[in-house]
Amino acid sequence: MRIPAPHLLAAALCMGLAASLAQEAPGIGIALLAALLAVAALAVRECRAIVLAAAVLLAGWWAGSLRLAALDRSVLADEVGRMARARLEVTGPARFGPFAVRVPVRVLSFGELGPDERARLDLPRGRAPPQGAIVEVVARIKRPRGREDDGFDESSYLRRQGIHVVLSGDGYRVVGRREGLGGLADSLRVFVARGLAPGVTGERRAVIAGIILGEDEGIEQGLRDRFRASGLYHLLAVSGQNVAYVVAGALLLAWLLGVPRLAGEVGALFAVAGYVVAVGWQPSVVRAGVAGGLASLAWLSGRARDRWYFLLMGAAVLLAWNPYSLLEAGFQLSFAAVGAIFVVVPRLQSWLEGYPVPSRLAPVLAVSAACGAVTAPILMTHFGQVPLYSIPSNALAAPVVAPLLGLALACAALDPILPTAAAALGWVNGWFAAYLAAVARFFGGLPHAQVASWKALVALAAVAALVALFVRLPLPRGRRGVLVAAVLALVLAGWQLRPDQTLPPPAGLRITFLDVGQGDGALIQVPQGAVLVDEGPPEAKVAAQLRSLGVRRLAAMVLTHPQRDHVGGAAGVLDALPVGFLLDPGIPAVSTEEREARAAARRHRVRVVLARAGETFRLGRLRIRVLWPDDPGPPGEDPNEHAIVLLVSYGSVDALLTADAESNITLPLRPPPVELLKVAHHGSADEGLASLLRLLRPKVAVISVGAHNDYGHPTPSSLVALERFPGLSLYRTDEDGRVTIESDGERFSVRTER
Repeated sequence: MRIPAPHLLAAALCMGLAASLAQEAPGIGIALLAALLAVAALAVRECRAIVLAAAVLLAGWWAGSLRLAALDRSVLADEVGRMARARLEVTGPARFGPFAVRVPVRVLSFGELGPDERARLDLPRGRAPPQGAIVEVVARIKRPRGREDDGFDESSYLRRQGIHVVLSGDGYRVVGRREGLGGLADSLRVFVARGLAPGVTGERRAVIAGIILGEDEGIEQGLRDRFRASGLYHLLAVSGQNVAYVVAGALLLAWLLGVPRLAGEVGALFAVAGYVVAVGWQPSVVRAGVAGGLASLAWLSGRARDRWYFLLMGAAVLLAWNPYSLLEAGFQLSFAAVGAIFVVVPRLQSWLEGYPVPSRLAPVLAVSAACGAVTAPILMTHFGQVPLYSIPSNALAAPVVAPLLGLALACAALDPILPTAAAALGWVNGWFAAYLAAVARFFGGLPHAQVASWKALVALAAVAALVALFVRLPLPRGRRGVLVAAVLALVLAGWQLRPDQTLPPPAGLRITFLDVGQGDGALIQVPQGAVLVDEGPPEAKVAAQLRSLGVRRLAAMVLTHPQRDHVGGAAGVLDALPVGFLLDPGIPAVSTEEREARAAARRHRVRVVLARAGETFRLGRLRIRVLWPDDPGPPGEDPNEHAIVLLVSYGSVDALLTADAESNITLPLRPPPVELLKVAHHGSADEGLASLLRLLRPKVAVISVGAHNDYGHPTPSSLVALERFPGLSLYRTDEDGRVTIESDGERFSVRTER
């Protein structure tokens, strides 16, 4: 098959730009060689396209190398540790993490420097500066976290975006707005955001904004997780479908106004450019924007439209701007999905023609199956999880996606001139958004909604291959369908028929002391997320316990100290669930379980944060303060002496989680009075326990301990001290099983479950 010359040149440009990632071009000589080949191509006729493609490939290699050198250059990297007043331009929407706000910025000035380079600004949880604002901050420059401290190499991830430093500040002051193209982009974004859902508030508006602008910051974390688990998260990343509706809307408006097609196509070009500028630099929208723009140009120039050429040019634009894009999940997922639509979907649709599938449903099933199969390895590589129910979830979601897009864009256009009509359309659109959220919640909340290991993914692929084999058996169509249905039913029954008794999410604070035998494991939950403090020994199977409690992700996980009965299950939890970060004291002790946990963190790119006294983390109304340790201690010292001690606060309710740090550690810390005390070291002998109780005045004490353990825990002396303290209710996991405390921030209740 002969490749058309434009396709060959576009592919050569992409290959050259990608080659710069593997090896930097040796110098200007490559550019000169490319120019010589381009001139030589004019003198040959037989293989002109090949010679010209070689020239374009070398030119792309040279240009990509120059771009990478610019991205890797930093003035601020030499200023790490310095604090000064900075003037920053906010270049995108802020990201609200569990404990901090992260804002993409361009540093206009730092002290006397004028670096004009990209960076990230970290602020405490709270309000964030709007996109396009010029702010002043007294900030300290830090290095991004590297692989030596993190499972996830934040430094490399940010470097691929041209970010080499992180600015840390306590507050900001807005002093202006950016101008030029950036200011135009901000104005367009505000215009679209203001009018896309007039009169719609809350979750429904957040879902519409996510689909139209790729802005998921307003969607609460639990619903975002359900969109991911259901296979619908791609709806919250602006796709080619959005751009197609912008083009169609512009052409329809031109037709309604009686404007010639030529003017309509020019208007479509400007509409696509405006939408891309408003949404921002996302691989899917840039790819689609390039395709939409080239389609209009093709019509204007009288040339045939070619989707493969449009796809290659979209890749070339993204790689020319940043060759590192090739390594990012967004780029890989976007182009893999479109490639699947071009190649696999037609074959699947023709295959489905022999089955009683409704004609309108067949394309949806084909697209969902093809994109799901092609993107599954990418999702597993980058995120460690693949949605299982993406085909049915997309089949149910598809009917409302197109109307939602059309209505939202119509609202944005009508709101300035016909606000009443726009509000009516927005009300209807709010119901479409609510429906999508319900579909995501249903499928994302099903048991085992995500495949979380390569083994499970391979097994699922084998089942799919087996079903395809059965389909091809020379049997009557009716029997063949029955056989396939029976196989699928057996597989789903084996997958799903497992105990899955989940509690409803907490309305306030919920602390669950897991029954892990001789060990510790405490799950702290609030509506915004969950934190796990210790993971018990491996045989406690804490990961399975978390799944049975309905926990699908952790904002943080704490390894209080490197001993088997506290961190033995950590690697299993990291393999089973997404974890925001790992809090570790960094104690220099030999521990196989600790090494396995850190290896799992590296495997899943979970960053490791060193726990030091005085640090505070927030998750909604939950505040977690590290009281101890202040250092990791010398090698060979008892790890219990440097175990993490946490003060957990929610409203006026406080809990002290002591791990194995006994009163010789906790008493000098002078913690405030608390309602709940996790008794240290499984109730071992502690001479200062009575004094600690008088200081803390707890209402509830919990001992995490295994029945008939070899250590004699809890010891009689500790039990006497606890039982003699007035007004104290004592619970033990060896006798009471799982102990759960619920609180609204003022009152609390306790329940047990064996």
